[in-house]
Amino acid sequence: MRWLMEFYNERRGILAHYSIEAPLPVAAARLGLNAAIAEYPAPPGKGRRSLFERAERTGGQDPSGWVLYRIVKDSAQAPPDAVSAHAA
Repeated sequence: MRWLMEFYNERRGILAHYSIEAPLPVAAARLGLNAAIAEYPAPPGKGRRSLFERAERTGGQDPSGWVLYRIVKDSAQAPPDAVSAHAA
């Protein structure tokens, strides 16, 4: 099954679109997040993490800053700006 999804990174102001082939939406979200992190790697750190950043990690937040913004089943054709990532 093909899933269309968008990931948003508020810190960096980036919206990334992906078309993922996966059996379940959870698997598609994992593959899409990996694709977003690979396409837009985190900028190099500036030294020690702030107290807020350390608290975010402790609270279970994803340290990359990416959030799944939207996911839908692809019923027709993928949009022209979608990037494909396939499950192995």
